Amino acid sequence: MSGLKEIRKRISSVKNTQKITKAMKMVSAAKLRRAQERAQASRPYAEELQKIVRNILAEHELDSPLCHERKVEKALVVVIGADRGLCGSLTSNLLKRAHKEIESSGISTEVFAFGKKAVNYFQKRSVPIFKKEVDLMKRVDFSFVKEISSELQSKFSSEAVDRIDVVYNEFFSPVVQKPRVERLLPLSIESQLEDGEEGLESSLKSFKYEPEAKVLVRDLLPMLIDFQIYRAFLESFASEHAARMAAMDSASNNARDMIGRLTLKKNRARQAAITKELMEIIGGAEAIA
Repeated sequence: MSGLKEIRKRISSVKNTQKITKAMKMVSAAKLRRAQERAQASRPYAEELQKIVRNILAEHELDSPLCHERKVEKALVVVIGADRGLCGSLTSNLLKRAHKEIESSGISTEVFAFGKKAVNYFQKRSVPIFKKEVDLMKRVDFSFVKEISSELQSKFSSEAVDRIDVVYNEFFSPVVQKPRVERLLPLSIESQLEDGEEGLESSLKSFKYEPEAKVLVRDLLPMLIDFQIYRAFLESFASEHAARMAAMDSASNNARDMIGRLTLKKNRARQAAITKELMEIIGGAEAIA
């Protein structure tokens, strides 16, 4: 009967694990709804801001430090990872993509690592880390992002780095999230065009600006950088919750299947034990007779 006890213990253990994964799935689903709403609500504002900026850049030669393109000798990659695991291959795919970008560039590159997973990944691979931030979901709001953005703009304007890219997970749906690499600095009209929008800026060249474009762009360009970073965080958070919800759903289903297999094994073991006892009783009775 020791075999039966062991099977019952395993069934109980799997059931307890299943309760945890189901609870985590429900929590992630609730957080996903809020994160998805925030990510999707940010897109129209970002798109309109980009339209205005690329229209100005298309019409005017602007002498902004944020637009200065120069020979790239030093680069900075902002990687927005996760603090926790249990979200499938989402984080590993992101970090592999970021590492590939760094290695393929062939230039001196530092990393601004967000999230414990990103920090640990690049430390183990001896990639230079300019700065690191963890416990993101408790800390990230627009004021936090403005501080980060100001630091990045200062680093670029002072020519400490010649290019800044951001790598994050873009949220498409609860089942689709993909790593995205986006140019942050220097700003240019090409970097502000989405795929398939190459001719769009030509239709926007009828704006008149008040105040004049030079004054307007002085305020709009830093604002655009702020919002690009903020949106990257929102997309990353929504992606993380979606991936964790899917992973916990898969784990719950696997637990259910395992419980079914163990229950069948338990029933067979019980049947075998009962059959054995009956055979022993019959054998004893025949011996007495």
